[in-house]
Amino acid sequence: MSGSVRLAVDGGQTMLRMGLLADAGDSEVADPAFVRQVSVPGFQWTLGEDPVEQQCRRVEAAWEALGRPAPVDVVALGLAGGASDPDSRRRLAPLVARQLGARRVLLTGDDVTTHLGVLAGAPGVVIAAGTGVACLAVTAGGELLNVDGLGYLFGDAGGGFSIGLAGMRAALEGYEGRGPATVLTERAERLVGSPLRLAIKRWYASSSLVADVAAFSAQVTQAAGPPEDDPVARALCLRAGGDLGTSAATAAGRAFPDAPGGSVPVSWAGGVLGARVVFEAFAAELAASCPAAALRAPAGGSMTGAARLAAGSDVPHLASVVTHPAQPVHPDPGHPGHPDPAAA
Repeated sequence: MSGSVRLAVDGGQTMLRMGLLADAGDSEVADPAFVRQVSVPGFQWTLGEDPVEQQCRRVEAAWEALGRPAPVDVVALGLAGGASDPDSRRRLAPLVARQLGARRVLLTGDDVTTHLGVLAGAPGVVIAAGTGVACLAVTAGGELLNVDGLGYLFGDAGGGFSIGLAGMRAALEGYEGRGPATVLTERAERLVGSPLRLAIKRWYASSSLVADVAAFSAQVTQAAGPPEDDPVARALCLRAGGDLGTSAATAAGRAFPDAPGGSVPVSWAGGVLGARVVFEAFAAELAASCPAAALRAPAGGSMTGAARLAAGSDVPHLASVVTHPAQPVHPDPGHPGHPDPAAA
């Protein structure tokens, strides 16, 4: 399709990014490159608002910011939030196709595109810890198994929101004397306002409360290390790292139950595991709980994975991809990644 463009999208709770892929003609590209990228605010659950329609507006806003490149041959999206279940994805895909005039839409969860990017399309386990947490195992046969990723209220153990919330609670407990004194109190006051007890109540009215709380996780991880070495912050970080290690070990054990020692690639994504204290606790728990796991440095990220999907890379992740118009992502029905038409 001469002159057409390919787009890749990564949408989380804090930010949605869209990239314009370099023209590759009709050939498959192992490592697709971007001409340019833009970002817009991410998805936030909003009372009274259709989450699918909101997510479509976010995608359209990114396309506008990119300069409305057209005609769009294919747009590949890895999204959290409003497109978190199969029915929502089947609703969203045609909406995106219509708004962008896209010939083809490939839509899946951001856990899948992150896995695609981090392990370069290979089987294994990837845990992504940003605002939330997504842990996904993908086997060579195309089986996908999720652990956690249950949202900030009921899951996402060890993620940015979880750490930020625990840190803010510890700051308030220290402020009121219900818990040990901690430098987190001063850090919370600098962020939220003073006096902390009154300022925190005003925070409830924030339209970006989830992102605001998650942002405080950076204050917790910083306070856990030198020069402050705050024991309260350190304990919270060690717990978060342990929770992430448990999730990754669980995914590896369930997806690769008979794997010999050191044979299951496990990698990571997201800013939370960039904190040394969290990462070391994560790695220690993973090694103790799953001898089969072998830590691998990330080969890329979620945008890389979305780009791989847009470029037509042959990978074992395809059963989770919703397409519009509805059609197999891979042309060979015998391929292990050939999706069931009803697959998520």
